[in-house]
Amino acid sequence: MFFTIVKKAISMKKVSTLLAVCAVVCVLTTISSAQRPGGFRQAGNVPMPQDPVKTDDAIDLLASKNLDDWDFLLLDGVKKEDVFSFTDEGSLYCTGQPFGYLCTKEKYRDFKLTVQWRWPEGVEPTNSGVFLRINGDSQGFLPRGFEAQLQHGNAGDLWAFHGMGLAGYDKARFTHNAPGNDVTGEIRGIKKLVAAERPLGRWNTYEILCQGGTIVLSVNGTIVNWTQDAEDLAGPVGLQSEGGPIEFRNMWLTPLPRAND
Repeated sequence: MFFTIVKKAISMKKVSTLLAVCAVVCVLTTISSAQRPGGFRQAGNVPMPQDPVKTDDAIDLLASKNLDDWDFLLLDGVKKEDVFSFTDEGSLYCTGQPFGYLCTKEKYRDFKLTVQWRWPEGVEPTNSGVFLRINGDSQGFLPRGFEAQLQHGNAGDLWAFHGMGLAGYDKARFTHNAPGNDVTGEIRGIKKLVAAERPLGRWNTYEILCQGGTIVLSVNGTIVNWTQDAEDLAGPVGLQSEGGPIEFRNMWLTPLPRAND
């Protein structure tokens, strides 16, 4: 499997960081699409149109169609049912107002996460995100943790809020703002390598790998961002309400072993 090969390359302990980076780049640029069952392609290739396929070991986080399975934080003291609801087709609909997020009750450290999203037709696309490794006390509508960005036009950016540790090998794409502000706290981010979103109204697919200090983001089969220098701890995963209507479906999480196991 493609993820297995990537994990072996990025978990090398006996080479320098530079050599490890080179190993990953070689893997991403030399393996043919036919050898990538996960559907990943190197940055710059045309996004794959196929829907993802759930594996037997994946946890379907939306299977129950019940918001009782989720924790939440929303501004203005509103209930999660006022912002999030399941449609007749089984997707999770988010109004985008007020700001906040829905998150799992379970904590996850090493995992592969697949989730699809789309901006409903006839609606101005706005902002949202997939939160990873949420931790610490609640700090407003942006928790301490990572965000795989879903803002229209910027899907694939990676952000770390309230001092969450993150670094990037490509300094031109890395940003660090300390002390930040009351909303974000100290913030770090890595901009995406390439745009891979599909037209408005169509479903997009995020595939996210978190293992140890490594995070890899894929949008529609194209690897758009990655780092080996992410803070490594367990926390819930979440879906953000930040702007306007958005839908989610096929949210599957596969726990992974530790990188050195």
